[in-house]
Amino acid sequence: MMKTLKLLIVFTLAVLLLSRPAYGQADAEAILASVNALPPKQRTEVLIAEARKEGFIEWYGSLLVPEAMQIIEKFRQRYPFVDVKYSRASGTQVINRFLTESKAGSYRADVVGARSNFHPTLMKAGLVAKNLAPFRQELRDGFIDKAGYLLGQHTFGLVIGYNTRNVPPSKVPQSYQDLLSPEWKGQMALDLESHDWLAGILDTMGEEKGMDFAKKLAAQNVHVQRGHSLLLQLVAAGELKVEIDAYHYQINEFRKKGAPLDLIIPDPMVVKEPSGIWISKRAPHPHAAALLVDFLFSREGQQILAGLSVLVARKDIAWDFGGKQIKAIHVLSAEKWGPKYNDLARQFDEIFRKAK
Repeated sequence: MMKTLKLLIVFTLAVLLLSRPAYGQADAEAILASVNALPPKQRTEVLIAEARKEGFIEWYGSLLVPEAMQIIEKFRQRYPFVDVKYSRASGTQVINRFLTESKAGSYRADVVGARSNFHPTLMKAGLVAKNLAPFRQELRDGFIDKAGYLLGQHTFGLVIGYNTRNVPPSKVPQSYQDLLSPEWKGQMALDLESHDWLAGILDTMGEEKGMDFAKKLAAQNVHVQRGHSLLLQLVAAGELKVEIDAYHYQINEFRKKGAPLDLIIPDPMVVKEPSGIWISKRAPHPHAAALLVDFLFSREGQQILAGLSVLVARKDIAWDFGGKQIKAIHVLSAEKWGPKYNDLARQFDEIFRKAK
């Protein structure tokens, strides 16, 4: 009888252990759906109470460490009961790590950040949670997907940068079409991997006209080299006159150091796919993860990034172009171009790299 009772106890414990969800196996999407259905005040109260119990977040991201630490410091001032571990790598490395760990059944990441052109890959793998948080209505068009999985945190504008000493005011190009003038032949630079810029040209001009423009531009003997910052240095030094696909914030940084640079904002201005933020569908700490993401898109969190001259998602934080007028913008769609990225890169290489 005692032996039978012992076996029954062992069996019962085994069943209980096996029936418990494995570490990191919680369905964060179901939890978020339940929390997001609450009135805003109650939603926040629940997130705080549950995050206090979880007490930890693991965040994989490509944001530079100093910037991430600023955000984490402000977050922990508000929520000191939640520790945040930030692991920084390139966007590709972040996504590869997340995919590899998931395939191995190891769910460590709560929040994942990388370029949003990885969104189709993550959706296909079924690894990210829908998060229809209230703050989504505060974000600009192009910074969220309709389904509720992707959040775009910040991005850069692609502008025409030029040397103010070598280009007189009367000759400053006002549009991409102006760059086809013979006077710019051999005087322009383009990043070696400016696939986003080409995508923007195809979107805004139409595929046929856009491809025709790109081929005509390549015939202008464009200097193609890796590194936007290096190309701006060449322009600032007077070795070239124009960077076709300059990042707006880099020109601002160079100008603060006295470089003879300025920019023209094309109409429309192509805006790179925003840097994406996702909550893992198997987040070990889903409430704390949602609390961090809420903070990332709060006015306080976004102001930290705006201070770095990047273009942030919130509508109530103005984009600073030094007083220059922005007529229209075109935000690249990660959902459209993510699956086409390899084809886009091939087209770019055929036009600009083989033209050399």
